[in-house]
Amino acid sequence: MNNQNASIPPGLESSIDPPSSSLATPWRVGVLGVGQSGLFYLESLSLSADIRLVGAFDSDPQRLALATGSGCPLLSQRDSLLSPTFADVLFLVDDFSEDIAISALRGGQHLVIDRPWSVSSEALQSLGKFAVTSNRTVTIASPGRWSANFLSAMSALQTGRLGSLHSVRQSSCEKRVPGETSPAGVLREFGYRWIDQLLTLVDSKPERVYAKLLSDGRPKQEHGFLAVIDFTNGCTAQIDIDMRSRLGFRTGWMIEGSSGSFRNDRLFTETDDGEIVDEPLMHSNSSTDSFIGDLISTWSGSPMTLPTLADAADVVCVIEALERSASTGEAVRV
Repeated sequence: MNNQNASIPPGLESSIDPPSSSLATPWRVGVLGVGQSGLFYLESLSLSADIRLVGAFDSDPQRLALATGSGCPLLSQRDSLLSPTFADVLFLVDDFSEDIAISALRGGQHLVIDRPWSVSSEALQSLGKFAVTSNRTVTIASPGRWSANFLSAMSALQTGRLGSLHSVRQSSCEKRVPGETSPAGVLREFGYRWIDQLLTLVDSKPERVYAKLLSDGRPKQEHGFLAVIDFTNGCTAQIDIDMRSRLGFRTGWMIEGSSGSFRNDRLFTETDDGEIVDEPLMHSNSSTDSFIGDLISTWSGSPMTLPTLADAADVVCVIEALERSASTGEAVRV
């Protein structure tokens, strides 16, 4: 393999001979993009006995250097990862495009996509159609679906005691790292995870949206947003994100239904005489380990239970509508 070590700092290049097929751990995984998310996946994947990390690449040598000591070979060429003889699975983290994904699928690799919002909903739909013909799985990395608050909210819905949904709300007021920017915009980079969870919580189609960006008037420097989404079943959702707040709190999901409400791991109902009763909710404990375990099951041929390209296309479609609303100041239909 011809490695051009000049593209990364001296001494950073690791041995990247293709792994032997006789390895006890069958799933050879490569990571494309070593930003904050990439480092998180490298750590999480390294803990699984069913996975062997065979290589990581990033176009930024300084960022790639952050993965030194991760136990994963660091590569000087991206194309090294796009070979099924080298990796069975490819995590597309910071460097995701439709062309790269199609190339990997044609080569026979499974894919995990971390930033589906970096392309259009139309591109995601097109890629989804191609994935069906490739006989390989493409899943979306949505760690938020394994968060304790989301699982608790899902448990509340599954009790059947909330009745028909009236409203779903989420508010987050925190201060992000100084100088942190959102090149793709806050609706995409910080809104995707919440809208993905919302569309799972509300079993109905989004009908109309309204959005307002919080900013100082500089393009792509927004520090938050307000999104209001009306669903065809009559439920209205509101997501309020402010990343320049000094308050430092999250409400978590708050759900109001015709016969019950949910907030903070508790179910609220009302007796016939008007007394409000709240009770704790039991839900299964989950973590990133559960996500990795589900991935391995999917690669092994188990039915798909993870977010799909079609799910991602639905989320990005809502984001695109919110972007149109934010630019016009008017509510728009999805």
